[in-house]
Amino acid sequence: MSDKEFLDLELQVQNLIKLSNQLKESNTHLLKKNKELSIREQRLSNTLNSSGKKIEKIIRTLKKEK
Repeated sequence: MSDKEFLDLELQVQNLIKLSNQLKESNTHLLKKNKELSIREQRLSNTLNSSGKKIEKIIRTLKKEK
């Protein structure tokens, strides 16, 4: 292998390492965002379920008053 080929290969490896690190950082960021969204979705779901039960209770109370 010539010096030029070796240097080209070394550069490609360095670029791949850099890209790999960037992908790792990106994945870590996306995992964090995914976790945050999951927690937010769970809270919204709980709020929706709670609100639905309260609305049903109000409707039942109003029907009894009629």
